[in-house]
Amino acid sequence: MELQENDDYIENPQEDDNYDIEIYSKRAIWGFSIFFSTIFGGVLLMTNLREAGYKREANLVLIFSVLYTLIGSVVMSYIGIQSSAFAIIFNGIGAAILTEYFFNKYFPEDDYFPKSITKPLIISLVICVAIVLFVYNYAPKGMLPVK
Repeated sequence: MELQENDDYIENPQEDDNYDIEIYSKRAIWGFSIFFSTIFGGVLLMTNLREAGYKREANLVLIFSVLYTLIGSVVMSYIGIQSSAFAIIFNGIGAAILTEYFFNKYFPEDDYFPKSITKPLIISLVICVAIVLFVYNYAPKGMLPVK
C-alpha cells in the first residue's frame, strides 16, 4: 500500500490563511459611531486592533475617540448647538475618520470574519439607558425640557 501525497495539506495553516481573525466590521464601527458616539465606535476598533496585535495603535484610537468626542461636545456647547442633527453629523465625521483612516490603515483588505455585534449592542444600550436615567433623576430642576 502506497501513501499518496496530499497537495491540500498545509504545515502551518495560519501562515497560509489570514482569514482566522474575527473583528468588528467597518459597517459596525460606522453604525456605533453615528448612533451612539465616536467613543463607542472607537472601542470597537480598539478591540479589533488588539485582536490583531496592534496594542499601541489600539490605545491611540481610544485616545482619539475620547478627545474627539470631548472637544466636539465642548465646541458644540460653546457655540450653543443643541440639535441632534448636528450631533449625528459630528458623529458621522468621527465615524469617517475611524473607518476610512484608521480601519483602512490597519485592515486594508477584507480578510477577516465579521464579529457579532450583539454583545456590544446590549452593553451600549445599557450604558445609554443608565446615562438617561441618571440625568433624568439627578439633573437640576429646569435643566431638562421635560414638563
